[in-house]
Amino acid sequence: MRITETVIHAADPLRTYEMLTDHDYQVARCVRTGATDQTVTIDREPDGTTTVTTQRHIPSDGVPDFAKAFVGPTLLLVETVRWGAPDADGEREGAMSLELPGIPVSFTGGMHLRRGQGPGQTEHTVDGDLDARIPLLGRRIEAMVSEQVSRMIREERQLAAEWLADHPAP
Repeated sequence: MRITETVIHAADPLRTYEMLTDHDYQVARCVRTGATDQTVTIDREPDGTTTVTTQRHIPSDGVPDFAKAFVGPTLLLVETVRWGAPDADGEREGAMSLELPGIPVSFTGGMHLRRGQGPGQTEHTVDGDLDARIPLLGRRIEAMVSEQVSRMIREERQLAAEWLADHPAP
């Protein structure tokens, strides 16, 4: 199942990237999206690439009865984003993956930070494929996970707006 979501941030691509690779922001993202605990790792390389990895447990509340056999009271969600170096305009591309260890559901795709249409804006797009490799139930699980991903992105949109307002650029 294809998922594409775009968030407009009130900051340029550099400032948006700085937010997305900030440890405290990532912890706040995990908490805002319902994590009961989280681990955040940010690895910056000399060539300008950065890898952000979050591991978080989220409650499995809302998992339909037909899928409860695959999960317990919480789900472990491992998200990895590998940001490339900026281009001449400060825009960036990133490769993204979401895994639920022990459950055959994954998301692979990209993240894109592009200059927005207005001054000082960034279009932050997540685009990729959600795959549930569970016979007979895969499409239903993909629809359920897709809905949860959209809900998380809405939560993150609000958090990003608050974060940028509370952490003005120097």
